[in-house]
Amino acid sequence: MNRKRFIRLLLLWLSTFLMGGIVSVLIYVQMAVNQENIVGSLEIESPEDEADSKTIEPVSEEPGLEPEAGAVGTADISEDAEYSHLVETSKPFWNVFPINTPGVSAENWHTILVQNRFKIDYTITPLSQRDWHLVKINNSIRVQFRSELAAIKDILYRKKRGKFSVQLVSIEDGQFQLAVSLMSRLLHAGYYAYLHRTESEFDGKFWYRVRVGYFKNIEDALTTGKKIFEKFKDEELFSENFMPVQPGTQELSRPVIDLRQPLNKPWVIELPLYDVQNRALKDLAELNTEIDFSYISQKLKSASSGKLLYRIRIGFFETKREAGGMIYRLEKKFPKLKRMKRVHL
Repeated sequence: MNRKRFIRLLLLWLSTFLMGGIVSVLIYVQMAVNQENIVGSLEIESPEDEADSKTIEPVSEEPGLEPEAGAVGTADISEDAEYSHLVETSKPFWNVFPINTPGVSAENWHTILVQNRFKIDYTITPLSQRDWHLVKINNSIRVQFRSELAAIKDILYRKKRGKFSVQLVSIEDGQFQLAVSLMSRLLHAGYYAYLHRTESEFDGKFWYRVRVGYFKNIEDALTTGKKIFEKFKDEELFSENFMPVQPGTQELSRPVIDLRQPLNKPWVIELPLYDVQNRALKDLAELNTEIDFSYISQKLKSASSGKLLYRIRIGFFETKREAGGMIYRLEKKFPKLKRMKRVHL
């Protein structure tokens, strides 16, 4: 009796062991399938990692040739037929100006360039065909692409958003006017172009990266970079060593102007007026390494003169005293930039 019981127990144990083995095999197979998917996803993501690593590698620092004076997009825009995109108002402080309305007037200041930390936008409305524009959305003014508007109702909206830019050339801070001029040339050619300043100095200088965005993948960025290089090849404006980069979150999502800032911090610093834009750009090139937000505006001296005035403002500050403290610090670092004043918006 005990022998038969022992045999039954042995068979039960063997069947249990066999079932466990089968289950183990099934689990192993499933893990292998999942692991293959994991490896596949890593291989897909690796180009982004590669692109991100490229952002810290300096591009060729050869700036190319300065565009001829008076050409479309040159720094002295008083010689060009251009239109301002942003008009300064009372609250909400800025409005997007209609493209079919001349932007320069004697009544209003028109913002033409905005420095938002490391990113600089030239807010001149290009008359060429393009797939982007500036819009006022809730409490900000930002760049809006048509592809993004079409994708808002799409469940894959985030995947369709551009995550890459193409970096065309890097220019030292002493040639900031040239960097702005190149950015303007690209804008007038229909591309969304902007500058991105290095956070720290390299070889004792800050550098301005001329970039065009935004693209869904590296291939599109490279294709556009090649088209731009070929388009301006005869003028030798851009480096042949253009490359795709993956901008940080702030560079991709930060608005051109956050309208909540002046509401909460209504004080700005204003420099004396300029009659030449190049001088304003030269001073801003020094100032923007010390401040988080600034902008250049223009207006006509009079309705009949045809001559422009330019103004730099630095913002934003919660109190008059806070603005005064910044003036003291800036004048101490840049003794030639005197006669700054505090203005309440």
